[in-house]
Amino acid sequence: MIDIRAATETDKPQVLELIEEVFGTEEAERAARRWRWHWDQDPRLGHPGYRGVVAEWRGRLIANLTCIPAGLYIAGEAVPACWGVDNLMHFGLTRQALREQRRSGSRASADLSEGLALAMLDHEAAGPIQLGKHVASKMITIGTREGMGFEPIPGSGRWTRRISTTPRMQRGLGKTPGALAGALANLTLPPIPRSGLEVQVLDGPFDARFDGLWERARHEHPAITRRDAALLEWRYRLHPDLEYTVLLVPQGREIRGYAVFSRYVRAGRPRGKLVDLLTLRGDRDAAAALIGTALRRLRRHGVERAEHYACSAELDALLHRFRFEPTPKAYPVMQRGLPTATLYVTDGDGDGA
Repeated sequence: MIDIRAATETDKPQVLELIEEVFGTEEAERAARRWRWHWDQDPRLGHPGYRGVVAEWRGRLIANLTCIPAGLYIAGEAVPACWGVDNLMHFGLTRQALREQRRSGSRASADLSEGLALAMLDHEAAGPIQLGKHVASKMITIGTREGMGFEPIPGSGRWTRRISTTPRMQRGLGKTPGALAGALANLTLPPIPRSGLEVQVLDGPFDARFDGLWERARHEHPAITRRDAALLEWRYRLHPDLEYTVLLVPQGREIRGYAVFSRYVRAGRPRGKLVDLLTLRGDRDAAAALIGTALRRLRRHGVERAEHYACSAELDALLHRFRFEPTPKAYPVMQRGLPTATLYVTDGDGDGA
């Protein structure tokens, strides 16, 4: 019999084994490295322990849906919701299990008439509101088919812009000649708008000023996920793999907004990512100051291209101003059960990339 049930911490070995079989050793090692960070330290958990839905057959997991608490607020009030990550199925074992189920005539622990995936999504442990980000095109097709209930949030997706040609020139001409050629070529790139606002780097922990901004912001945004000081400290200071730079716009004893960015290498090329950005609605001056400062700092660090994930019409317009362009594969935010089409999302939401 196929048993669909809420996942527990005791499923960890098999979950990691399933990730390795489906996604490979590197992804399994990443999940293992981040396990304690995700399932012991996240302040949204309430109590520690793995969350999700699993399908079990003959004592072995054949499918898994990891459910990270989203900390979602709608009209300023907390509502239950989760980000679905590491959603995977061992197709070989699943086919065997379903064939055996049909031959034996036995009943599963849930209705499988519409498929195993839908039965797992409908399990109460997955919650009433389910969100997904960086969803592969094949899974988008599956999720939006009749009966599955997922819909893309309009305007959400990834944006990118080139901020320097110097790394490319140095790869072709060498360090010094490439730097000179890059400096000239950079003059042809769209300028990064400047702002008269002061922008500071946060060197210490996230403090009460961020709680104040969050309290104001959660009542202004129709739907937004938790961004108080405790959550930000966990997300950006305690991350086991990645390092982040945090910028803020001060305003007396408060702040008007903050931005978080990081650097990484893709295919041997230095990239930058604007991971998180929050200001009050309509405060485009503060948002522009943060974006511009982040881009200039990334350029000084030799970053070739910067990217940002956005799910906000207001932020989309600002990215246009900074000459960002939507990527060909935007990977929109997918939602199931969300009672509003407006949700504020950045790269910082979801699986902690």
